Formats: sequence, C-alpha cells, structure tokens
Amino acid sequence: MEMAKRSAIADIEKSLEEGKKPIELLSAILSFLNFKPIEIKIYDLLLNSSLTIKQIEDRINLSERTIRKYIRGLDQKGFIIKRVEQGKRLKYVYTAVPIREAWKKVKGKMQGILDEVTKVLEIKAGLF
Repeated sequence: MEMAKRSAIADIEKSLEEGKKPIELLSAILSFLNFKPIEIKIYDLLLNSSLTIKQIEDRINLSERTIRKYIRGLDQKGFIIKRVEQGKRLKYVYTAVPIREAWKKVKGKMQGILDEVTKVLEIKAGLF
C-alpha cells in the first residue's frame, strides 16, 4: 500500500513537470484514493460528453452489467450526474461533475483520511 501511494505521488509530480492536463492529474490522485482504472476511464469519458450506458458500452467494450456497477459507484461517490432524457423511451444520461467539483470531493476525502490518522495517533500513540 505504501509503495502504491509513493508511486501515485510520483505520477502526480511527473504530470506537473510534463504540463499535463487537469484530468491527467486528477486521474493520478483518484488512483491514490483507490479508484479503479476503469472508474477513472469512465469519469474521463463522461467529462467530455453526456452518455447513456449503451454509448459507454460501445466506447469501452465492457458489458452493460459491469458498466452499471462502476456507474453506480461513481454516482454514490458523487462524481457523476444522472438525468432522465426523453427519447422513444425514457433513458438515463450520465455526465461527470466538473473537475473543480471532483477536486473538492478528493480534498474532502483526503482530509478525512488525515483526520482518521491524526485521531489514531492521538489515541494510540499519545502523539500531538
């Protein structure tokens, strides 16, 4: 786990040095927070356009069931927006929240981790 976090931080630093786009930086940070690569790929895809499950399926070659699982997870984490669209029949269309909003969620998650670690250090180790 420690090695993975060091690797993610190195990826972020490398991205900054190379002048990468915000999504590339966010992807490195999301992987640090244990997002699966496919979740990051779906988020990135939805950042560029609003898509249905079927449209996502056509672009990333995964089963509808698998995509639904990852969409549900991203929705629960607050990284996508789901809306109903009228066509021949009603359908859900998914869009990623803007990078700025996603970053706020990431910062909140990281702060939560830091708060938990601090609490453990205070209680268990008598530090701080």
